[in-house]
Amino acid sequence: MRSLSVRKRAARFEMSVESGSSLREMLGAAKDPDFSLKLLPGWERHTPNSADRAAIDEALRRRMMAANRPDLHAALKVHLDQTFRSMQEQGVIAYFAATSEAEGEGRAYVPGSIVATIRRSPAGESLDAYVADAIRNLGATPLFQDKRFIRFERESTKTVEGEPVEVSTICYITPVPGSNRRRGLQLTASLARPPEMKATDEMFVGWKMALDVCVSTLRWERPAG
Repeated sequence: MRSLSVRKRAARFEMSVESGSSLREMLGAAKDPDFSLKLLPGWERHTPNSADRAAIDEALRRRMMAANRPDLHAALKVHLDQTFRSMQEQGVIAYFAATSEAEGEGRAYVPGSIVATIRRSPAGESLDAYVADAIRNLGATPLFQDKRFIRFERESTKTVEGEPVEVSTICYITPVPGSNRRRGLQLTASLARPPEMKATDEMFVGWKMALDVCVSTLRWERPAG
C-alpha cells in the first residue's frame, strides 16, 4: 500500500511538471503572476513539456525530409531529448527562441535563446544577500539603470561537434511581485559565437543589445482566477 501511495504522489508531481504547476501551488500557496516579453521578430514563447517537444520534433523531421537528410533526424532528436531533460532538471518554466516558421516576418537573427526559471534563497529568506553578492563578485549592474533588474555576464568555451564555440551567458534577475523578494524571476540568455569573433565585435554587441531590450519589456500579469 505504501509503494502505491508513493507512486501516486510521484505521478501527481510529474503531472505538475508537465502542466507548469509549481510545488508551492500544489501545497495551496497563491500562484505567482505570469509575465510577458515583447519578443524579437520570429521568436516565440514555449513551455518545455511533452507536447512542445513533440511539436519541435515533428518540425525537425519535416525540415530534414525536405532537405533529403532523414538520417540527421535521429541525431537531432537525441539532442532535443537531452535539451528538454536538462530544462526539466533546471526547473525551466518557459523558454524563448526563434522557432517561428511563418514567412515574411523579418526574422531577427540572434544565435541564442532565453530560458526562465524561479530563483529561491535556500532558507527562504530575502534574495537581497544574493543580489549583493552578484554585484560585488559578478559585476552585476541594473539593466538600463532600471534597479528592478540586475544583469551580469559569464563567458565560457564549449565544444560542439568537435569545434570550439564561445558562449556568452547573460543573467537577468528581478523580484517576483508579492514574494517579499524571496523569489526572483531569472531570465538566462545564451549567445554563441565562433572563436574568431571577438566579444567587442559590433554584430555581437548588437545581439546582446537586442536581448537586453527584449528583457527590459517584461510586464507582470495578474494570475488567472
